[in-house]
Amino acid sequence: MLPNFLIAGAAASGTSFLSSILKQHTDIYLPKEMRPEPHFFYYSDKYDRGIDWYKRKWFSEVKKQSAIGERSSSYLYHKESAKRINENLPDIKLIFVLRNPIERAWANYRYTVLSGLEDLSFTEALETETHRVKNASGIWKEVQPHDYTGRSLYGEQLEFYLKFFSWSQILIVNSEKLSSETQIQLDRITNFLGVKNFEQFELPPAFTSLSIFNKDVQIKCRKLLGANKFNLIVEAVRRKEFNIEGFYENNQEKKIIETLSNNMVSEKNKIPEKNYQWLADFFREDQEKFFNISKNNIDFKPWL
Repeated sequence: MLPNFLIAGAAASGTSFLSSILKQHTDIYLPKEMRPEPHFFYYSDKYDRGIDWYKRKWFSEVKKQSAIGERSSSYLYHKESAKRINENLPDIKLIFVLRNPIERAWANYRYTVLSGLEDLSFTEALETETHRVKNASGIWKEVQPHDYTGRSLYGEQLEFYLKFFSWSQILIVNSEKLSSETQIQLDRITNFLGVKNFEQFELPPAFTSLSIFNKDVQIKCRKLLGANKFNLIVEAVRRKEFNIEGFYENNQEKKIIETLSNNMVSEKNKIPEKNYQWLADFFREDQEKFFNISKNNIDFKPWL
């Protein structure tokens, strides 16, 4: 079985929150594994394994659900993903959860810091973003963890997707409304997917990124623990499921993990005002494009 819908973006906009609720619906299938996301149509090494591998890897447990999907928040950002999705799943339904582009870029930066992949301040990261994106090499050329503004260019991204898919296949959900009027937005989504509306559901815990005290500590711990174990620990702390006993193999590793855990805090840092104003000017033209393109297909007003 292949999916008939995708939660395809945007990153740091509430896709985890939405997926956690949709998984509770008896007629909706989403993979049990929340992390890592499939990103099949995004990463070339995964896509090269073929559509049958994708089917086996993520949809082998589908039963009688009529709405079958997966969440990969990278797809909207990636033009090649749009082409690949169209080639393999031309009739797919696409759900885009979009957030204030400034707040999304800031959340993206905070998550990259949390992931031990950022040593610059937000101001420095914005000033050097074009250079870093252009000169990324190896796996980072495709991953592009420092393209904070690029992932918020909804007008450009949606315009490209509309070359391959019709509006009847696309549903745009406002992230802020998904949080404040969850039932109304869920009804829009279930209607779009052709399944019954939720009669009741449990709200998942907040998935907001943790804040960190020292960037260098995150970077060092990632190198010492390895990316896989580091990411598992960060996610466990983030979801308040952290138990140090399940992660270390020796006393040296225990000390590293304790250092990492103590470097993270749940308090959310606010975006500096000077960065907010700079980003407002940066995004204004693309926001005009987005709202002109989608004005008859959204239920919210401009952010800027």
